[in-house]
Amino acid sequence: MSRTTAYRVLGPTWGVAVDLTADSEVVAAPPHAGDRVGARTWLDVAPVLDHPPADRTGLRLTPAEGGRLRQGAGLAAGAVEAVLPPGRHVVLTVHRVLFPEADFRAEGLIGAMLTWCEEEFGIDLPGGAVVFDRDADRFVHAWEEPGPVRDLARVRVVRPARDLLGRPLPVRARRGRAQGDATGRQQP
Repeated sequence: MSRTTAYRVLGPTWGVAVDLTADSEVVAAPPHAGDRVGARTWLDVAPVLDHPPADRTGLRLTPAEGGRLRQGAGLAAGAVEAVLPPGRHVVLTVHRVLFPEADFRAEGLIGAMLTWCEEEFGIDLPGGAVVFDRDADRFVHAWEEPGPVRDLARVRVVRPARDLLGRPLPVRARRGRAQGDATGRQQP
């Protein structure tokens, strides 16, 4: 079942908003589709590179933007693989991405992918810290290479109640699910 993650970072003058819908499938053997982003983690971004959704609720990404999703999945791969059953692989398939094109920064795709992995697998990932560099007029994330940052402003990462289309989002489940399989999904 697909899960939609709403990634939001609010800075002093503007913010980043990305809605990402994806699903995961645990498989016994390496898949034929997707790109390898970890030892046992594969990412398929073809659905968002080839065409936008027919209902126009998402955007078609450029290959460079697809690379940002791969980067985010690669950063999460070790933690994701730690919760997989031994010898199993996981395929992450991105079905929809939506963001306001006027104030878009590609780094938001990395943050959205990391947040989606945290929610999908019930894991905590390091590197979620974000600050705003006023001199460069951009957000600086913990996963980026450190550079000369002089004038920093505080930012907030928030969990909105609605996605960018105004649809309600499910309440985020607490970490440490009591009765779930290795991916954190509830057993029937």
